[in-house]
Amino acid sequence: MSWNSKPIGINKDESAVFRVCCYFSDNEKTSACTLILKILKKDSSRDQENHYFYWKREALVYRSGILDRLPRVICAPKCYAVTEKDDGSQWVWLEDIDFEPMQHDWTLTHQQKTARLLGSFNGAFLSGTPLPTENFLCHHWMRSWVEACSAYSRPFEEQQKIWDANMTEWIGKDVMWTSYVSSLSRMNCLLENLELLPRVFAHQDVHWDNIYLKQEGSSTSLIAIDWQFASVSGIGEELGRMFGYALMKNKIPINRLEEYKESLFESYIQGLCEAGWKGNPKLARFGFNVSAGLRFVLGMDKVFTGLERDDSINRNVEWAHLIQVIQALLGMVDEAWKLSEEIICLHLTAMEAKEAARKLYGGFMNQMP
Repeated sequence: MSWNSKPIGINKDESAVFRVCCYFSDNEKTSACTLILKILKKDSSRDQENHYFYWKREALVYRSGILDRLPRVICAPKCYAVTEKDDGSQWVWLEDIDFEPMQHDWTLTHQQKTARLLGSFNGAFLSGTPLPTENFLCHHWMRSWVEACSAYSRPFEEQQKIWDANMTEWIGKDVMWTSYVSSLSRMNCLLENLELLPRVFAHQDVHWDNIYLKQEGSSTSLIAIDWQFASVSGIGEELGRMFGYALMKNKIPINRLEEYKESLFESYIQGLCEAGWKGNPKLARFGFNVSAGLRFVLGMDKVFTGLERDDSINRNVEWAHLIQVIQALLGMVDEAWKLSEEIICLHLTAMEAKEAARKLYGGFMNQMP
């Protein structure tokens, strides 16, 4: 028997991926099989289970069997083994799937199909499928992500100086700065309300290199790789993460922003309903807006970095696009803020209903969450 390996993609600080091919002979006949080896490198800066990018999470997710119990609309590659090496790294041996015939072009139609299936995936956990309870899943994904981004951000006073010194030629600078400051002040409250939403199991890294549409006859499903962000999150968060990332990466045309936003949200709701969810769509709308909108933190940090390097950034077409994207994200934060009061009321109403049921039915309701 012999074998060889070839790297797939870029060898990253946090991980490396290889295709391993094994050749073996039997009665003068040579056969071959391939596996995918993903090596997760130990990282002390991401060694907390509640970190959105806990370095060991993907290995633990595969080892736990969670991905063997997913709703039928989504699946992951089969995991054959997870081993720990002397340096602490985790080696995850996975099925080698041929993704070439599958869709991942990320057109509007493709995104709509993906959003609908994500709704069905998330919705299953609101309609009877038990949520995974493992501690290594992130239970406050957006809060952890925002904290990590904020930790690398410049102090606010420094940000303001950079903005004032370099955006003098742009007429809309004062309005955008006011919106930015307002969104910063609302961030913690939005995160608190996000954590009141109905909980679902989420992939949290949905994009064109991680999610594929698989067609079998008239049935379409998702195949998802890279489960390092796996979480228990609020309804709508999954879609918001997908939308915000695609918008930042220019996979959503800025001149068609509203069309994409509304059609993707509608598709997600359709998927939720198909999974049996009968809740208030405003809950999902809030989660969608918060998860996408809070990406302004990362976007503004890119702007400050660019302004420091080049004071003509506000005349650059590429950076003008980034400014438009951030304005759209700030608009989503504003929409989420307007929904906040309704979210609190809906949460309190649900809690009051449960309390009333306990009083009415006594011991029969003691097991209610």
